[in-house]
Amino acid sequence: MHERKVGLAGQVSQDEKKRLSFSQLWISVLVILTAIGLYAWGITSELVYFTSVGGESEGFCVKSHNLVQLGNSLINDISMTGNSAAGQTWFLYLVYVVLNLMLPIITHLMQIIYIAGHFRSKRMESVIHFASAIWCFACIEVLLIATFGVNSKFGQFIHNVSGIQDEDFLDISMGLGNGVYILIAYSVVACGFQFSLGKINDSSTQSTSKGANMGEEESDPM
Repeated sequence: MHERKVGLAGQVSQDEKKRLSFSQLWISVLVILTAIGLYAWGITSELVYFTSVGGESEGFCVKSHNLVQLGNSLINDISMTGNSAAGQTWFLYLVYVVLNLMLPIITHLMQIIYIAGHFRSKRMESVIHFASAIWCFACIEVLLIATFGVNSKFGQFIHNVSGIQDEDFLDISMGLGNGVYILIAYSVVACGFQFSLGKINDSSTQSTSKGANMGEEESDPM
């Protein structure tokens, strides 16, 4: 009877340790709210803009896109008119939406569920593992790297398309909007937060297993 009480006391002690880690729960809540706010702000802010000068005229046109509008431009009337690969274009659009919009949102929802569960359930541990796997396929960072790459070579691309004779006629430039830098901040915060949740989950799992082993050793009659 005494041995059973010792084992239960060891288990309760480990549960208390896991609860104590949530004295800093507000930090996790603050970080995830910051990440979600940066993401919502970033995807609705100007990501890229294009400036074109109308040949011999002095007028010019500026067209800007946020992250959502950039994806929608793949399937607008201009892009789909005379498009001989409409099916592939729609597939590219769906991949864009899933990787850049759906997966980050799903990851943050799972993080919220994990935090709300207070790390107390085995199901919560599986949630954060799935969140880590989903986060690996979210492509905000890849999109930002590609955006910087395209921006650095856009002038050369236009020059190659227009040629020397039409260089003055086809005068188009590309620039980066504030959304790029907001999403960079989001990526840093979100990646660090997901990594920290994984580390906390691993450490709490290890401490629980050690506590269970100690309880079994103390209850062993020898």
